[in-house]
Amino acid sequence: CVRPKGNDESYVYKVKMVHKEHERLIDEKLHAKTEFGIKHFAGPVTYDATKFVERNTDKLPEDLLNCAKKSTNELIRAEFERMFADQ
Repeated sequence: CVRPKGNDESYVYKVKMVHKEHERLIDEKLHAKTEFGIKHFAGPVTYDATKFVERNTDKLPEDLLNCAKKSTNELIRAEFERMFADQ
């Protein structure tokens, strides 16, 4: 998932906000900021989203990035150079 400046806590917060009315979502006050629960058929399960965003970040192939940075198209080159400057 491409999430500029996204993090695990904001992901869980958004999940809880978007699905707050869903009967299967468990939003306990004692959950850590990266945790949420789901009421499964077999019983409740608590999930920890620590490193979820990092593990699910889409990464472009290195050769494509290098090619884009050398593009003769000024817009493409400038955007990819800006992306690398932010890292």
